[in-house]
Amino acid sequence: MSYQPPGPYPAYPQYPGGAAMPPNRPPLPTTVLRAHYCMLAGAALTVASAGITIAESGTIKDSMRQALANSNDPTAASTLGNAVIVLACVFAAIEVGLWIWMAYATKAGRNWARILSTVFFGLEAAGQLLGGLTFFASSSNGSSSSSSAYSGTSTTAGEIVGWLTFGVGLAAIILLWNKASRPYFQPQMLYPAPYGYPGGPVPYTYPVMPQQTQQQPPTDPWNTPPNN
Repeated sequence: MSYQPPGPYPAYPQYPGGAAMPPNRPPLPTTVLRAHYCMLAGAALTVASAGITIAESGTIKDSMRQALANSNDPTAASTLGNAVIVLACVFAAIEVGLWIWMAYATKAGRNWARILSTVFFGLEAAGQLLGGLTFFASSSNGSSSSSSAYSGTSTTAGEIVGWLTFGVGLAAIILLWNKASRPYFQPQMLYPAPYGYPGGPVPYTYPVMPQQTQQQPPTDPWNTPPNN
């Protein structure tokens, strides 16, 4: 008589601390997607502002000559003007990188990116308000100051682009802190993965031993049945 081992044992529930399921993040809200596009628009407007600064390099150098009219160095105004243009382009490149970085980080649901975007917008808003006040003050006096030239908004076109950048930034912040966007940025919990889920544990199955055949005793050649 052969012994048949039992078949596969049932899988036991997973113990705490095992493999975890990926977080179940809610779908991307429309408000966050619109904020993403607003930030990309802010990056494009920043590039346009840098282009205006380069196009108005002559005006910037003229403002430097007026500011350094009493200087004995004739090349000081041109050197300082070139330095202002280079710094404005460098700051614009950094700002474009921050716009794009925050756009994709907030789209990925990073709450720290939403907070950091708000801080960056506060700095941008303060600079825009200061530059706008300087522009209107210089326009009322019929002159151009070095600070307005440095900000790249020494012309009406530059000022318009600056306020458009402020507008898309404000829209992005409002959309990110909208009530519909709040669940997307909440921390996601990790839950243990059940059996059968990719990345979860595999139930242990005891190996099935091969069936053993019953051995027959050797045949006795002298033990022959009698003939009828």
